[in-house]
Amino acid sequence: MKASYLGAMGYSERHLFPEGWPIPPACHDPRLSVQSYQEGMDECEFAEEMGFEWVSFSEHHYSGRIATGNPAVMAAAVAERCKKVKLAMLGPLLPLNNPVRIAEEMGMLDNISDGRLIMGFLRGTPNEDQVYGVNPSEGREMLFEGMDLIRKALTEEQPFSWEGRYYNFRTVSVWPRPVQQPLPPTIMATRSDDTVRYAAENGMGLGVSFIPVELMEPIAEKYFNWCNEAGWQPTPDQVVFRGNIYIAETDQQAQDWLHALPGGQPRPAIQLQRSVAQVIQAARSGEEFDLRRILAGSPQGDVVGRSLGLNFLGSPDTIASKMKEYHDRCGVGVMDLFFQQPGLTHGEVMREIELFGKEALPQIKEF
Repeated sequence: MKASYLGAMGYSERHLFPEGWPIPPACHDPRLSVQSYQEGMDECEFAEEMGFEWVSFSEHHYSGRIATGNPAVMAAAVAERCKKVKLAMLGPLLPLNNPVRIAEEMGMLDNISDGRLIMGFLRGTPNEDQVYGVNPSEGREMLFEGMDLIRKALTEEQPFSWEGRYYNFRTVSVWPRPVQQPLPPTIMATRSDDTVRYAAENGMGLGVSFIPVELMEPIAEKYFNWCNEAGWQPTPDQVVFRGNIYIAETDQQAQDWLHALPGGQPRPAIQLQRSVAQVIQAARSGEEFDLRRILAGSPQGDVVGRSLGLNFLGSPDTIASKMKEYHDRCGVGVMDLFFQQPGLTHGEVMREIELFGKEALPQIKEF
């Protein structure tokens, strides 16, 4: 099993933000923002030094906790600091973007990094549909059409036109082509049956985020079954789990940190009556649910907040054993880890990366 560091680039004083989403621009101090990005890149560089094999980036808006509105810009900056890790774009929110522009960015990133790009795409959460005025009811079909267009744009050798339901282009001729042929490894970040099946039928990997192993297990089972029907088997690198982590020298120290958090701290385990996908779908269908608070920008955190809790909490041995469950039950080969938990300073995150790299990572590499 490999480790990936989520380059969230969180604003250093995000714990002072007001609750809710979006975060007012008045909360931004340019000096602190510049410092925060530099610290975030230092964390990525240190993670590479400690044996992490991927660094990942995600698109989020109007929030200082994952401050990467354009993940391609961030990945390009980190590519110059980190010379060995894979750059995992997990990833652009396709319904919010022009697919041809995303294809161009992917081609450039694979060239800038000399073939270290991993592509990943997702639909995003309901609060972010409104950022660029996307109709939530059209997001899923836009995701599928956008994926088809990107894959064609990066593999077609001659200019072509595209006439679809949501995208129309007289001429598409993306330059540069990826270094990795025919395509960089591609992950579909999803939990829904139709997108899981799309990933399986198109030779793509599976990315799942923030849910307990017992909820991921049936998703992974469907994915592997559909891959088998399509005539191929995923490699370990094609099954990715993104989780929240707090690691300490002992389990007691980790619990002490958790209980010391002000207000509603993340829980050490997730007990959801329905899956995150069901909650998101309920919000899109108009059910009353304050998804904006739990998914973006509160002092308790974006996706980690009160709703989803911590996936990995404890000593290196405890965390390694929990990760082994995801490997054994779901086939996870890459752990993409969110270290920037509520209230932690840059120095504390760096100490966590070191502890994980020295004591937990050697264990999970054996899985």
